[in-house]
Amino acid sequence: METESRDDGRDLTQAGGPGALDLYSVRVTGGLMPKTFVLLLLFCETVLAQSQLTVRALAIRDVTVIDCTGAPPQPGMTVVVRENRIAEIGKSSTVALPEGTTVVDGKGKFLIPGLWDMHGHVTHAGAGAVSLLIAHGVTGVRDLGGDLELVQRLRSEIASGERIGPHIVAAGPFVDGQDHAKWHVLVRNDTEARDLVRSIKQRGADFVKIHNALSREAFFAALDEARKQGVRVAVHLPEEVTIAEASNAGAASLEHVEMLVQSAMLEQDEAMKKRDEMTRVDAAFADLMGEKGAALWAVLKKNHTWFVPTLVAYERGFVLWSNKASALRPRRSCHWRQIDVIAAMHAAGVKVLAGSDFSDWALVPGADLHNELALLVEAGFTPLEALQAATSLPAEFLGKTAEFGAVERGKLADLVLLDADPLESISHTRKIHAVLVGGRYVPVAESREAMVQGKRR
Repeated sequence: METESRDDGRDLTQAGGPGALDLYSVRVTGGLMPKTFVLLLLFCETVLAQSQLTVRALAIRDVTVIDCTGAPPQPGMTVVVRENRIAEIGKSSTVALPEGTTVVDGKGKFLIPGLWDMHGHVTHAGAGAVSLLIAHGVTGVRDLGGDLELVQRLRSEIASGERIGPHIVAAGPFVDGQDHAKWHVLVRNDTEARDLVRSIKQRGADFVKIHNALSREAFFAALDEARKQGVRVAVHLPEEVTIAEASNAGAASLEHVEMLVQSAMLEQDEAMKKRDEMTRVDAAFADLMGEKGAALWAVLKKNHTWFVPTLVAYERGFVLWSNKASALRPRRSCHWRQIDVIAAMHAAGVKVLAGSDFSDWALVPGADLHNELALLVEAGFTPLEALQAATSLPAEFLGKTAEFGAVERGKLADLVLLDADPLESISHTRKIHAVLVGGRYVPVAESREAMVQGKRR
């Protein structure tokens, strides 16, 4: 098999002509899900739901705790869960267990907080995706646009115990400049933008999601109205707006790494805009990795604007799904250079959140959050920093540090028990032994083994 080094693929000038990079194409949606994916969803909805364990008190004994606060790992610990909270943490030799406590042997295992996927689309992926998220240790998700009524119903079923699933914070419908897709609401001017923001808030959404076809006028009106209404805004950058403008206007989070290149190209002078696409893309990356990039990171940091790069979405949608050699090479090179840009952003102190952009296309809910963590490590994050991008930092962003984000007494018992050390290799976050969500114990490895044994029979 022919192999290619990363450095060999960095020359974007060897593209297949104008348009080959296709940075900003509409992503593939719809279509039939692969049979194996459907079967996996069914497995998660049935086996996991049947195998979850709800007890008055549960203790994970002799486990190594990685609390994601930045403290070093704590071996030989016992973590006691009562009802839905972490009741006690201490050295196993000092923790007395009440009579009737269900004990899980944590020897040789590692306990981390439940993971958050900070960019997903639950309604696009389907209701079964919530169980799939739990199976991959994702106990919280930020839904970036979809059917608000469906999400609210799912939240109610999860809260009542009728369905097992993650905590969901949701945006509701997309605020967009076109209604080309379901749950995208057409906004044509200042007045419509303000009306829709107020409507979304009144319907009970947790925040507002702006999409990329919104006009400048409508964009700034929506941000202004959201500020007046006390509602935060997540932004998939409109084509007529720059990253710095969105940050200065009050965007709480900016989504998707490719928007950085789009913004840099928008700011190019008229002479550069007349050049071919690949020359412009090269110039945009040079700006992002130079003084202009440093100035932009300073703006984001000053404004406390968070960034959700969804590197895995670009990798899946534009690189791995490409079937044309003329497009594959520049897209792959672009992907690597975008990873370098996120490395520079991170080094400058911009706060980065982990999100996969799972929906109804190439990405698998839960599984691809782990791929996103691996890409963050490739971008220079330590394994702990990557973990924090999916644990403590989401809690900080959401203003929920009293509830989520760390293995600490008093917090909700959203936990992931791993069979290997994630600080040794971020890939070990995939080695899930069990998940606790709100104190409900889901023996993932046991359920998976039962499914495999059933197939063998």
